[in-house]
Amino acid sequence: MSDLDEQTSSEWLERLKPLDRRPGAPVAQAVHARLRALVLDGTIPPEAEINQVGIAQRLGLSRTPVREAVRMLQEEGLVDAEPWKRARVIRFSPAHLESVYTQRIMLEGLGTLLTVPKMTSVDHDTLHRLVDGLNDMSDDAGRGQRWNLLHNEFHLSLVAATSPQLQDVISTNFQRAAQFRSLYRYRGPLPSFQHHGEHERIVQHCSRGDATAAAFELAEHLARTALSLIGQLAPAYSPDMIRAALDRFRPDHAPEAASTPRP
Repeated sequence: MSDLDEQTSSEWLERLKPLDRRPGAPVAQAVHARLRALVLDGTIPPEAEINQVGIAQRLGLSRTPVREAVRMLQEEGLVDAEPWKRARVIRFSPAHLESVYTQRIMLEGLGTLLTVPKMTSVDHDTLHRLVDGLNDMSDDAGRGQRWNLLHNEFHLSLVAATSPQLQDVISTNFQRAAQFRSLYRYRGPLPSFQHHGEHERIVQHCSRGDATAAAFELAEHLARTALSLIGQLAPAYSPDMIRAALDRFRPDHAPEAASTPRP
């Protein structure tokens, strides 16, 4: 890493504020939550050094809870630490991006197949409300925190019939996907919010009770985003798992997804 890169990657540490602690709350978990959020939203950039002494000083803590928080980040795959070297935020890997979106397609597609048959008219109204809200914030698509929260709520509504444990995994992948978009300044194909028609088509299938069509529309939606990201960030990489995952949800009567770009 160059001197300029080192300077840029340490700027986040200078802006780190002391940790507000609630009485009785585990300190290491609070530190983990703070650092995790900064990694996922791109404030701590790829390959940035995780200086435990500096973090402890800025947060007003001892090194012990910081060391435990960094260990938790390592277990999540957000931080890498070689023996006798300081930990660093993981660098970009197209295989990692592909893995996240492959999991999203498979898990959210399966969750949609299970959830759509159990949806009520109230659930359909909720989906319409969420899509209308996303459309109203089209200029903030993929950028604003409020839009992202509403977008995540929409996707979680499609898998509401699955177990809480599976929903936790899906939510983690939401955050990983947001990390890729944030870190590499991906904001989706222009014009802004071009994907909003896809959300509406998913809702239409749900309202008709067509779980197969809804799952395939969702899978295409996720695959299109993944292929756009990979095409921008790693054009030489062949995302075969993404295409294979999409094919798992393709109805027998569906034509080839000509609208899904290939990098």
